[in-house]
Amino acid sequence: MKEFKVEGMKCAHCQQRVHDAVAVVAGVNKVTVSLQDSKAVVEGNASAQAVIDAVENAGFGCEEC
Repeated sequence: MKEFKVEGMKCAHCQQRVHDAVAVVAGVNKVTVSLQDSKAVVEGNASAQAVIDAVENAGFGCEEC
């Protein structure tokens, strides 16, 4: 399990965009995105960089915790 800090989420729509972007990354088995904590928790064997790239391509800042 990997945790990522996500910057720029302001509403449930943003939260869903991040979730949808990460969910399709190869190797992601499950993703949980918390708007309140500005965090994404990813289960699976996807690389951290692939998850970061997906979140950034969706328009948000991201870094591994």
